[in-house]
Amino acid sequence: MPALNFREIPEANKGTGMQDTFELFARDFLAHVGYTIIQGPDRGQDGGKDIIIKEIRKGIGGESAISWLVSCKHKAHSGSSVGVSEEIDIPGRVAANGCDGFIGFYSTLPSSGLTTQLEGLKSRFDYQIYDREKIEKDLLSSSEGLKLTKRYFPKSIAEYIKNNPKPKKFFWKYPELTCEYCGKNLLEPKKTGIVVIWTRMDDTDKDDNCDDEVVNIYTSCKGHCDKALNHKYLSTHKDVVDGWEDIPDICIPTVYAKWMYSTFAELYGKAKYSKEAFDKIRDIMLAIFPYISRELTDDEKEDVKSLAELPSYFGGLG
Repeated sequence: MPALNFREIPEANKGTGMQDTFELFARDFLAHVGYTIIQGPDRGQDGGKDIIIKEIRKGIGGESAISWLVSCKHKAHSGSSVGVSEEIDIPGRVAANGCDGFIGFYSTLPSSGLTTQLEGLKSRFDYQIYDREKIEKDLLSSSEGLKLTKRYFPKSIAEYIKNNPKPKKFFWKYPELTCEYCGKNLLEPKKTGIVVIWTRMDDTDKDDNCDDEVVNIYTSCKGHCDKALNHKYLSTHKDVVDGWEDIPDICIPTVYAKWMYSTFAELYGKAKYSKEAFDKIRDIMLAIFPYISRELTDDEKEDVKSLAELPSYFGGLG
């Protein structure tokens, strides 16, 4: 599903005073990706062009300059493609404006007929199409692109940032959680893996005072790494059982709060933590904290519904 709603940009065929916005966006976008603006958008007869830009190409033989005629078509409000009848005499327009190539900058897509026509003209000049998907991909792939997106798509980018959260930079560098077996970072680029908790069970049950002890905690990839670490740990420790938590689940703010509360409840109650286990749980909580200091995404809200209900003492967090 597209992240950016191009209908946020006002229609180009209505005299609202904002009808130039899509062309202005095209100018700013093309400058952002590295073109030099030779002639920007203006009102009145445009000679078959909306913008003229220059591209500098560097090669073994030196630099060469390519001029592009840019044609902007904003049809997101109707949803229709850009047809042949809307791009009349492309070769003549390119030549009349002293350009070397043609760029279609569209908020929808070119029609199959227009694409076929442009392919037939490739022997005479180069062409490029910036459609909605290509524009969106570039905007969302860099911090400078996100700044430009905030100017022209404020509603879309607010929703995108909420549902694609980045960790907050509380520390001079982002803490990592690595697999105890292979060393893979389990938080980036995608959250994965598990937290494994080993507990030595006290079955003496003297006066109903169990003294279970959490003896070790580590993080691991699922599958092969987990099995290898499990086998290694059981070969050197007796009377221990393992439990685990999914790291992607713990990185959901509400689940993190519940997990943290449960850990503190254990520390206060009957369970004991070895120094090694305590140091590990502390470091894990610290590493995950930058990922949970935010609002729930829409998907996480659905995930929370399928997880265990929060205890009543969380009140508003549910």
